Amino acid sequence: MNEGNRYVLSEEDVNAKFYPCEAGDSEKLFVLIHGFMSWSFSFQSLIPSLVNHAHVLTLDLPGFGRSKKDVKYEFSYEQFTKTVQDMIDRREEHFTDIVPVGHSMGGQIALRLARSNRCVHRVVLLASSGDMQKSSKRLRWASRLPFFDVWLARYVRDRDVSHVLKQVIHDNKKVTTEQIDAYSLPLQENLMYRALSKFIRQREGDLSREELHKITKPVLLLWGENDRIVPVGVGRYLEKELHRAKLKVFPKVGHLLPEEIPLEVGEEIIRFSAGKERSE
Repeated sequence: MNEGNRYVLSEEDVNAKFYPCEAGDSEKLFVLIHGFMSWSFSFQSLIPSLVNHAHVLTLDLPGFGRSKKDVKYEFSYEQFTKTVQDMIDRREEHFTDIVPVGHSMGGQIALRLARSNRCVHRVVLLASSGDMQKSSKRLRWASRLPFFDVWLARYVRDRDVSHVLKQVIHDNKKVTTEQIDAYSLPLQENLMYRALSKFIRQREGDLSREELHKITKPVLLLWGENDRIVPVGVGRYLEKELHRAKLKVFPKVGHLLPEEIPLEVGEEIIRFSAGKERSE
């Protein structure tokens, strides 16, 4: 267990799943970290490409997906990072090459993991958040009001999931019934909204320019040209502020790269993690 972790959770608490490398022994581990209001389901199409080359670990961050909705947890990026590290430490396998792959909000956790884990030599960010400030004082104050979580649940549930998916996936024809059902399921849990209320109060802002400058490990940035949630401009910002970052933009792709173009994303990750980045 990593030092300073006050919130010890089991693998079941975070729906952690380990996929052994199908090519045999490997000391490389891909850690897939999902984004805001998402869960590990978002990587289901990407995993088959990765397990041919390394082990894969997925989990649902506390408060999201099928994780335990314990409102005593501290819902901050730093605590999320400690929980992810704990799930890595629980494995009996010996990993010398850990590659965090963070999508959207998960990118901020991937970057923090790179700062704290010596076995992380490279980082992959998929349409990562990069310049988001912490919640406003007014919103943080409002989140403490009685029944705020009830209002939040009503606000979220009033949004049609299929419509939201069509906002984040560029080609609407790729939105499936399976996706709609999967992303609708966690929204039915009332405790999720209590956890989300705490997240609004406790979430830090994204890493500052000064903090990004201190990250010297190679970073691969993969983006969809038509991303309406985290525009490609954020990717260009991260490429500029991170010392060894490289941005690749895919045309006619939205925010959910792991589901829209899993094969292409998998190929880029595998090439990058092996030190075979393309020069173009």
